[in-house]
Amino acid sequence: MNIPKLPVFTAEDGIKTIKGFFGKLVNWRNLDELIPKNFKLNKTYAKSGKAGIFAGSLELAKEGNLKIKQDNLFDTIYIKENS
Repeated sequence: MNIPKLPVFTAEDGIKTIKGFFGKLVNWRNLDELIPKNFKLNKTYAKSGKAGIFAGSLELAKEGNLKIKQDNLFDTIYIKENS
């Protein structure tokens, strides 16, 4: 039996993607804007893309490279570079 491997956007992928935006994250930016386009096209992949970006942003915030904010519970999540 051969089970096809579905594309998964990992935390490491998220970190690489976010670091690619460094220099452009001086203002608060919606987390969803950083999800790669190929992961936005399919609803299942979009969840993986958002999870990877979110996990990567948490790691970068822990290292002190990024700030994360959410105004209210279940609201949009925003990130920006820590200056």
